[in-house]
Amino acid sequence: MRDLSFEQRSWLLRAQEIGFIGPKPVESVYEHALGFADSIDEIMRTGLLPSSFFSADLGSGAGVPGLFLSSWFPDSKFLLIDSMMKRSLFLEEMVSFLGLERRVAIFGGRSEECANLPGYGLSFDLVTARGFASPAATAENASGLLKVGGVLLVSEPPDSRDGRWPEDGLNLLGFSPPTFARFKFSYCWMIKNRRVRGKFPRDVGIPEKNPLF
Repeated sequence: MRDLSFEQRSWLLRAQEIGFIGPKPVESVYEHALGFADSIDEIMRTGLLPSSFFSADLGSGAGVPGLFLSSWFPDSKFLLIDSMMKRSLFLEEMVSFLGLERRVAIFGGRSEECANLPGYGLSFDLVTARGFASPAATAENASGLLKVGGVLLVSEPPDSRDGRWPEDGLNLLGFSPPTFARFKFSYCWMIKNRRVRGKFPRDVGIPEKNPLF
């Protein structure tokens, strides 16, 4: 079952209280995370993702969707990445509160830095992103974290337009064309189908300041 638990509601209300999520009802945040889980289920049905996977959450913020997913996929391990110290400390507190210490770790730094560390670079089966950065920066940072065959799963804005994920740009980073899905919210995923030459992601801040597409 993927109901919103008392502990999860308490975590979201605490995040709302300190300004890490907006004032909308926490049920909406939960439903958005549920769409990530439904997308993962769909990806697993295609055989593109194992039932036990290693996942990174880019710009995890308050821990959405990473903390939800770590509760809902108990055979998998997760790394929540956030560059702001205050948010990283909050995530550590919530990991303990939710009893997820054995399967969830926090990286307090930039994803560009994380991708250059042994055990993290080119190591993940899945990378998730909810409002992390532009499509180009998101794909570039994810490319440095994902192993060949890994999946980048992102949420799409309500007014998403064609061309946000150009095939030529994704191909530069080793990704297949995106697959789109609609639950209550919109999502898309793409497969890293080959390793690419060169250093990706580039140095801190460059993927956003000088996007590849």
